[in-house]
Amino acid sequence: MSRDTTAEGTVNLTRRPRGPMSYFPFASKVLTRLVVNQRTAPKRQPLPKTPSDYGMPYRPVEMSSVDGVRLSAWEIPAANSTGLAIVNHPLLCNRYGSVEGMDGVPVEFLPMVKHLHDAGISVLTYDQRGQGDSDGGLGKTAKGRQVPVAAGSTEWMDLVGVLDYLDHHPEFGDHALALVTHCMGANAALSAWRSAPRSFESGRVKCFVAVQPTLSYNMMSRLTRDKVGIDLADAVQEAQRGRFGFGFADALRSIGHVRVPMLFQQVRDDVYTFDEGTGLNDVQVIHDRCPTPKEMIWVGPNEPIPFGTGKRFEGYGYFNHHPEQLLAFLARHLGQQSP
Repeated sequence: MSRDTTAEGTVNLTRRPRGPMSYFPFASKVLTRLVVNQRTAPKRQPLPKTPSDYGMPYRPVEMSSVDGVRLSAWEIPAANSTGLAIVNHPLLCNRYGSVEGMDGVPVEFLPMVKHLHDAGISVLTYDQRGQGDSDGGLGKTAKGRQVPVAAGSTEWMDLVGVLDYLDHHPEFGDHALALVTHCMGANAALSAWRSAPRSFESGRVKCFVAVQPTLSYNMMSRLTRDKVGIDLADAVQEAQRGRFGFGFADALRSIGHVRVPMLFQQVRDDVYTFDEGTGLNDVQVIHDRCPTPKEMIWVGPNEPIPFGTGKRFEGYGYFNHHPEQLLAFLARHLGQQSP
C-alpha cells in the first residue's frame, strides 16, 4: 500500500464532471503530466507576514538538508524556554501558510506559533525544499539548486537537517524538542523516523504532533476523481517514479518506527481522506497503527468544539483558535507549565 500527501498535491483545476472525454488515453496522459508537475514544482507562495507582525522577536536563519539543499527558517525564541517546537507545513504552503490555500480556504500558521511562544515554547519554523524561500523546485519555480518537491518522500531529509542544526545550536542545543507537523510535513517526519533513526537516538525529541497526515495514494485517488473526474493515482505514481525515482510517501510503512507520544488532528469529513467504503477517515487508520501513547482531535462543525464546515484546509487553522489541547500536550512532554 503505497501512499503520500496530496491535498497537498493539490491540482489547481476547476472541477470537471466525469464523461467520455475524461477517459481518452491522451487526456489521461496530459492530466497526469499536469498533476506531477504541480506536485514536484508547485507555485511558490509569498510570505506576507513575519513573527514581528505578532509581536514576536525572531531571527531569519538558514540550514542545509542532509542532501545539501539550503533551507530558510525563522527562529523565534521564547524567554527562559527549555522546550522548542519544530514547525513545518503542507504542500502549497510555506512557514507563513498560504494566501491561496485550497478549496477557497487560505491558511496562516503564525497565530498558532504565537500561542506556543506565549506559553514559553521557542519555535523553529522552516520552509521545506522548493517552497517559500528555500532552495529547490524545478524550472520556473527553482531557487538555487534544482530539486523536485516530493510531497514528503524526500522532505524527511529537510527535517533531519533541522535536527542536525539544532544539535549544535548555542541557545537551543539543550532544549527538549517537539515536532509540530502538517500534512506533507507530517508524512516527511514519519519518514524521518524510519529513514534516519539515528537522528532520534539522543532522546531530545519528546513528542510528535501530526496535523492531517495522509495515506497519500488514497488521497491522490480521491483528489483526482474529484477535480478531473478520473482516478490518476497509479498513473501519477508511475510517472513520478519514472522521472524522479520516488513515488508517494507511505505513512503506514513509517508509523511503526515512531518512539514518542503522538497527537493527531484531522478534519473528520475531509473528502480527500474519508473512506466511504469503510466509513473511516484515513487518519484513524494511521492513528490506530501508531505504537506509542496517542491522542486524537477531530475537527468539524459537529464536533464537541464546533469549527469550520468540514473542508481540509480549515484543519490547519484550528490551533489558531483552539490551542488548548495542543499546549497541554506539549506542556506534558516538554516539561513546560501547562497554561
